[in-house]
Parts: sequence; structure tokens; C-alpha cells
Amino acid sequence: MKAAVVSLLLSAILPLYVEGATELEVHRLSGFTLNDKSYGFPDALYYGRIANVRSLYRDLASQSTEMTDAALEDALAKRMHKNGYTLMFRLQDVLQNRLDFASFRTLLKSSGSTAMLLIPPPSNILPGSPQGCTESPMLDSISGENLPVCKYDTPLFHQSTMSAFHEFLLNCDPKSLLAVVEEGEDALTVMREYASGVAPLGAVNRYRITSSTYKSVSNYKSLNIFGTLRSAHNEGVGDNAATDSSGNSSKEHDNEGAPVKPKIVLCSHFDTFSLLQSYRAAASNNAGLIALLELAHLLVGLDHHSYEVVVLLTSGSILNFQGAATFANSYPNITNVELVLCLDDLTGPELYVHTSSKSTAFSHFFQEHLSRSVSDTIKRGVNTKAKLLSFQHEQFSRQKVHSITLTSVKDSVALPLRQRSFEYSCDASVLANHVIAIAQALASALHCGPLAVDASEVQSRITSWEAKLGNPRCGLTHDLHKDKAVASIVDHLRPLLETISTQHVTSKVVDFGFNANKPMRVAFYRNRTTVYHVCVLLASVVYIFVMWSIIRASPKVAFTDIMETIYGASPSKQQDSPDAKPIGRSQSKHKIV
Repeated sequence: MKAAVVSLLLSAILPLYVEGATELEVHRLSGFTLNDKSYGFPDALYYGRIANVRSLYRDLASQSTEMTDAALEDALAKRMHKNGYTLMFRLQDVLQNRLDFASFRTLLKSSGSTAMLLIPPPSNILPGSPQGCTESPMLDSISGENLPVCKYDTPLFHQSTMSAFHEFLLNCDPKSLLAVVEEGEDALTVMREYASGVAPLGAVNRYRITSSTYKSVSNYKSLNIFGTLRSAHNEGVGDNAATDSSGNSSKEHDNEGAPVKPKIVLCSHFDTFSLLQSYRAAASNNAGLIALLELAHLLVGLDHHSYEVVVLLTSGSILNFQGAATFANSYPNITNVELVLCLDDLTGPELYVHTSSKSTAFSHFFQEHLSRSVSDTIKRGVNTKAKLLSFQHEQFSRQKVHSITLTSVKDSVALPLRQRSFEYSCDASVLANHVIAIAQALASALHCGPLAVDASEVQSRITSWEAKLGNPRCGLTHDLHKDKAVASIVDHLRPLLETISTQHVTSKVVDFGFNANKPMRVAFYRNRTTVYHVCVLLASVVYIFVMWSIIRASPKVAFTDIMETIYGASPSKQQDSPDAKPIGRSQSKHKIV
């Protein structure tokens, strides 16, 4: 009987409590500090209540059309100050709906608040810009533009829209935490059931982190990868030996007495960083690496004559290009390096040369051949006391190695501050034009003769590399030695290089406040209030009493059964019962017999 009562109790209560939680992969926009100055977003996401602005502020949803922008944001600010809800938005709504945009912007300015943003998957982001229409009328209202809204069957955005949204985020001077979720079936379910839906009476829609690897980073460990590009001939340095800017021969000898050829180092960092470091690698981060891989493909097998071309992939870019310093201090033939050509962000149409040291003969010759494609050459001396470096050539120049940077970036801005979080792809034709111009200038400077290049093939390979390098490669987050994309890069370079070597890159993180930020698993569920628990308890008692009264055909008998189940039968009743068994010594005698 006791088991029957317990079973009845569980059947009554469990359906009221057991609800399946939905888990999503969530990515935080990181915050970091450079020289005691904070950038990005706050870092704190643990648990909270989840809602949508339309379900939370129903009265404002109906009144917003009659309110000015200032009045609407003021009303939103007052309400957001009073509650601790995390608000969930769709990017499409934020960019195209006035109430969502005002709510999102107000929330970003509210200290201690949290926003979750559903963004389209990379497959829904198109390169370039929309033609004759706008995908973000709310952003255009700030700039004063007035274009018709683009109409698509599915949520689509062009890369220019995503870049404009990134600039909007930074210009807001955000004080709230922002996390993004890739839009999909589960994300839309959470938006519909938990954020936008109304919770049943006595329930609260909540979320909590089920896995997180957020931690402060004080030590950095990574690697450099380099090797000599295969040449058609591997002859010793002859009469065409290169000279430095003073006209002196740079010819040296190796341990066996053979002359060491002067080196031309083609360099790019292969690690990535952005505010959204756990989600996707930015196209501007990948552009230099893709250009380097393509240059190696175009120049391999040519006769490099008096020179050796070294392909160098560095890491530690976020830490003042620590990989460049490691290479300059440990490469055995560093004194034979005529030029380190650093490839940076090449996603823009302009091409700039940044340099901090006097050109060698080869560097001058190369820049002459490239001059038709260069918008400007920017010379800026090296500040040995500077805590922040903008381009990789500055680190080489600090180590007394002549270097230049080729980039689409004109202004000197520290690398962490010029990364765009939602930049998934570049214009392949623009990057291909830069690569072809650089390759042809190098071929001329190396006396390889005219270099014929098929632009369409270069564009195709660039697009292929962008797809392969989409995942982040942040050395702060995980071990790059084991990264699959890094392994594919090494496999690609192996037949192009005579040998492949690696260097360990280690550094203390000083004057920088960075955090390892991996994807989080967040569970969305419904939590019950205290009043709900009391009501469930009372309802369960009434339910059990009624059902057991029907079974026992008497409310009095049912009440007695329930009390006995809870407290057990009384001793006097046990003794008076004719069925009661002997206890104590007499019971043991029966057992012996």
C-alpha cells in the first residue's frame, strides 16, 4: 500500500517539474586591456532570466510608434535599470526594426546588462555590398542615408552590412555584456519558447552556463613555421651577389665554406584574434596568410638565382608580434636577410608600404617594381620604448632586420584594435590583384623573368583557403600545435619547401589583459517560483486524497492509510492486531525450532 501511495505521489508531481532544457553554443564578445585601457565588452556570463523586448515591455511595443527616439530610449533605460533580464534579439530585427534597435542600443549602454544576439550563419553572408537597397535601415538612419529596404526570401546580409554593424558596436562604447548565437533551428526554438514566449503561471524563463573555459592568460606558448622555397636551380652565390644599401657584399659562408645566399623572407602571422575570438576568424586576419600561401604557390620552382626565398609563418601577433622577435633572435642566417616582406590585411582596394628602416638594394629594387600598385609609402621610425606595435615590420626593425609591411591599412593602429568581428569573407578579386602585383614585382626583383598569372585561378584558390581557414586560431584559446587548420597549412607547404622547421614562441603576457575565451554551452529552461512550489504541494495532497478515497471507497480509510504511510502504524495497533507476530525472545525461539 505504501508503494502505491508513493507511486501516485510521483505521478502527480513529476509532470509539473520535469521539462527538457535546450542547450546552445554561445560565444562571448571578449574584453581586453592594453596599457591599462579597456576595450571591447565586459566578461561575465553565468546565469539569469531570459526574455525578449516585445514580451517584456508589451506596452512600449504598442506605444513606440507614437514616441520620439529620445523618449523611447529614455523609457527603455528606466525599465532596464529596474530588472535583471537578459534580452535576446535577432540581428535582422535589430537592423530593421525601430523598437528592437532602440532596445539593443539602450541595453548596450546599461552597466551590468546582458544581450544575446542571434546572427545569421556564414553561409547567409554574401561578399561585397547590396546594390540599390539597404539591409540595415536603422544604421542608415544614423548616417542620414535613405535607401529602400532589400527584400530577401531568407535572412541574408552582405559583408558591408556586417562590417557596419561591427563599427556601430564599437562606437556605442558598450558597457553591457554581449554574446552571440548562430541562428539555427535550436536557436529559433529558444527565441520562440523562452525569450519571446510567455512562461506559464509560476514559472520564469532562465539560462545557465553548463560549460565554460573562460580564464585569464599570463603565459603564451605557440610556434613559428618556416622553410626555404624550392627553386629551379640551387647554385651558389655568383657575380649577382646582392649588396646592402651601402654597396657592401652580403656574401657569407656556411660551416663547410660554401657561400650563403642572401635571404628574402616572405612573412605573415597565421594566428587570429578578434573580439569574437571563439567563433570565426576575420577575413582581415586571414588575408596576409592567404596571400603568403598563394605567393609560395606562384614562386615555387622558379629560378631565384642569387637568392633564397624563405617562407615564414609567425604567431604571437597579438603580443606585439612576438613570433617575429623569436625568429629574428634565433634564425642562424639572420644577418644574411636582405628583406623581410610582411603581409598584413590586404582586403581593401588600396595598397600601402609601411617601413621603419633604410632600404637594402633588393628592397629598393622590389619597391620600384611594385610602385605602380602602391598608393603611398609611409616611413615611420622605430620607437624602442613603444608598448604597442601596429605592424609586424616594426618588430623586425627593432631587431635590426630590414623589413616592410604591405597592407590596405593606412593608419598605424595596434593589431588587436583593428580586427573586425563579423568579417567572414573578403573580395577575392581585390586580394587576387594584390597577390598578383606582389608576385610579379618579386619575380622581377629576383630576375625570374616575366610571371604570367591566371587571375581567375588565384581567386578560386583564395576562396578555397577562406573556407578552410574559417575557424579561429587564437593562441590564447588553444594549442596551435594541434590545430587542424595549421596542420593543413603545413601539408600544403611541405611539397613547396625544401625543409620545414618550427620554433617555439613563448612569452609572458605583460601590459596586456587578455582572456582565453572558448565557446560556452548554455542551457535554457524554466524555473519555478516559491509560490508555485507551495501550490504544487497543496494540489498534490488534494489529488492524492481524492484518488485514494475513490480507491478505498471511504475518505476516512484513505486518510488513515495516508497517515500510516507518512508516520507508520502505531505500536498499540500492532500489538492488538491478531496477525501481529511475536517479538523479542519468543520470536527467536520459533526460529530455532
